[in-house]
Amino acid sequence: MWFQSYPTRSVNELNDTYDYIIVGYHRVSGGGTAGCVLANRLSQDPSVSVLVIERGGVNNGWITRIPFLSMQFVLGGSSTRIWRSSPQKHMDDRVFELAGGHSLGGASKINVMLYTRGVPGDYNGWSHAGREGWSYDDMQPYFIRSETDLDQDPQEHPEFHGVKGATIKASEALGIPYVEDLNSPLHPTYGCAKMHFAVDAKGYRSSTLEAFLPKYLAIARMRHLHVCTNAAVTKICMESDEKDTPTARGVYVQTAKSKGPRPCLVRARKEVILSAGPIGSPQVLMLSGIGPEDHLREYGIPVVKDLTSVGSHLQDHIGIALQYRVPLKDSLAKLQLQPWIIMKELMLYLLFGMGLFLAPFLELSIFLQTRLFDSEYKTVAPTPEDQDAALPINVPDIEVMPIAWSDAAVSKSSTRDGGLGFLVVILRPTSTGTVRLASRDPLADPDVDPNWYAKEHDRAVMRKGVRFTLRLHEQLVAQGYPAHPYLVPASESDEDIDAFVRAYSQTTYHYSSTCRMAPEVPGSPMGGVVDDRLRVHGVRGLRVADSSVFPHILSTHLAAATVAVAEKCSDMVKEDNS
Repeated sequence: MWFQSYPTRSVNELNDTYDYIIVGYHRVSGGGTAGCVLANRLSQDPSVSVLVIERGGVNNGWITRIPFLSMQFVLGGSSTRIWRSSPQKHMDDRVFELAGGHSLGGASKINVMLYTRGVPGDYNGWSHAGREGWSYDDMQPYFIRSETDLDQDPQEHPEFHGVKGATIKASEALGIPYVEDLNSPLHPTYGCAKMHFAVDAKGYRSSTLEAFLPKYLAIARMRHLHVCTNAAVTKICMESDEKDTPTARGVYVQTAKSKGPRPCLVRARKEVILSAGPIGSPQVLMLSGIGPEDHLREYGIPVVKDLTSVGSHLQDHIGIALQYRVPLKDSLAKLQLQPWIIMKELMLYLLFGMGLFLAPFLELSIFLQTRLFDSEYKTVAPTPEDQDAALPINVPDIEVMPIAWSDAAVSKSSTRDGGLGFLVVILRPTSTGTVRLASRDPLADPDVDPNWYAKEHDRAVMRKGVRFTLRLHEQLVAQGYPAHPYLVPASESDEDIDAFVRAYSQTTYHYSSTCRMAPEVPGSPMGGVVDDRLRVHGVRGLRVADSSVFPHILSTHLAAATVAVAEKCSDMVKEDNS
């Protein structure tokens, strides 16, 4: 089987009809983080036919499986597609590059592989808001179902133990305990945590392609599971049923080339499932006539369902890196400044499955509840209730990630210094943005406005996170660790921190909530797009299953939760069509 290529189909090789169609779109993947999971689960029954439509290709060469080399959110590459945000008015009109997956496996092929469930209070917050079946206890079985191939304990990197141990001690001095298992629901929601990676037992990146839709499985199911690559869905085929309810009957699909043949119609007997991500899913809906009525009419699109909230409530974790010079031995900069080390590390990885290429980060991240800070930015937890991870009020609102790299702090002319960055990330932003059409051309980029820092709440939380990180650096220095400031705010005043944040903040590529799960509120962008079973409001035969359905962004990295949503969606689809 090893000599066979991955079984894919072109547009002109597709059947006329399938039971289920999993839809990807343009900059993101139907066969993406969630799509591969859905394809696996829905095709378990050989009597059920499934079509997966992927904008990119398979792209599963050996380099894409090496953890360090496949981190293409940062490095760029053929598995990544880039588009540009609108100018950000709260960040000096800066324009940002936004990234998405562009191959089977989607973002799970290019992200930094962190596997974090999030704390129970996040999901319990969904449940308390009325989302039936979405509490942490409801979600836990779906995490467990998918963890065998996705959640691995990271390898210890002895070459980084100096800064790692110093960071743990510095955190403890500020009231932050060390947490051995970040994904345990039993520890407090604040802590200096050992991270887990989506790396398999052999040391390869464990994307959802390899975990859920590997070549051997695609070959075994190729009679009833078809994967169509290098193809784009232009819109969903909408018809009315006997009760005049809009119903998804299939999709129009064409080659991904800008001047390919006209789209052809592929029908769905049971359901169409959008898994195109928080940018692509609302774009497909709007091109299909489902979205804000005034916006659709602006582009001459016939309105099938006036659903004002489509494309609204876009959220992302925005971050800012405080950067320091550190000993070269403690930094990945040694790969740049001493390139002969690359060959050594590559051989260590290929021969023994160890070394820097196994994982690109330090094994730590620091989660904080800023409401527990005292005047010195130490964490104080006066009651057991403050440590209860099940309570939504205790969800962390800041993450500080020590990263063994700093663009600003590393000079190519230096052979002595490395760089260390502390990436401070807002986990519970209140600012929301939008995804809107920029054209009715289905291959055109949408207009994406993250609207970061629109709310004073977010700016205030970031100030606290920055000041905590400055205290963390002070503790490192007090222990004798040589970390010298390189790119930090000019002072700790609100004005200087705000100026620093406006100039240097960056996306963490954690987009969510543009097709959020909530009740429909006619005429209001604050309503929902899908119900508690992920069905689009007012439309039959159409669901959404990706991070766009999150009622609000989770206070964690989103890959594990996206996979769990897909697992849960597959069960609901089977139940509703049995």
